[in-house]
Amino acid sequence: MESSPLTGRLEMTCDIVIRSYWRDFGWLEMCLAAVERFCSGFSQVIVVIPNASEPWLRRRAALPPFVRLELCRDYNDDYLGQQVTKLYADRRSDAGLICHLDSDCIVQKPLTPNDLTSEGRPRIYTRAVADLPRHWPWTRPTAEFLGWMPTHDFMQSPPFTFPRWLYSEIRVWSRREKGVPLSDWVMSRPARGFSEFNVLAAYAHEYHREAFEWLPIGQLADTDRPCQWFWSWGGLDADTRQLIDRILQPVSYG
Repeated sequence: MESSPLTGRLEMTCDIVIRSYWRDFGWLEMCLAAVERFCSGFSQVIVVIPNASEPWLRRRAALPPFVRLELCRDYNDDYLGQQVTKLYADRRSDAGLICHLDSDCIVQKPLTPNDLTSEGRPRIYTRAVADLPRHWPWTRPTAEFLGWMPTHDFMQSPPFTFPRWLYSEIRVWSRREKGVPLSDWVMSRPARGFSEFNVLAAYAHEYHREAFEWLPIGQLADTDRPCQWFWSWGGLDADTRQLIDRILQPVSYG
């Protein structure tokens, strides 16, 4: 049963959606290995890649059998393009909740949909804008789209989980307030000029605050974070791979 955005009661299914592309396939393999080891209770794991990346995937080992592969259009700027894919994730998943992982997010502890919600409300960790570094890149693009300065940054601890009704609502809002489809607005931005999860969460914080649980990131210890969040653009060096290998290594009780 799907929730009402007014009540926030989310007794429903939850899918994991991962948007990747050919340069991140090494990360993707480790991400999926962590999902297989630690995640349970999710209905589907959906991996979305651009059409042009599909031949690269075929050259590598096959995806695990629990993954459903979806293809999307190619984008000239896939950094913006992957954000479009996420903002339309409800068209690829029929779950009531959509949990977003990036390829460079490695789940590091047992994780179920219940760990991402509180009494059915998606849990989002926040940091006040006043506490952000001076040149934080995501606040202004969020304000440029929404028309107000957000009070918080909402991309503090992945995975990022939203109810499916939010995606269509913000697309309707884009057409009404910006005069263009949301995908057109995103792709019109300069490089790194949009922040999809901040936009979704800031909109929800403004209009549907009671449907979510908002927690200061300071309340979350590093050891309690569901994921280790890396930076795929920085490359996969030996130290990083060793750290991920330790996360994925089964615990020995011998």
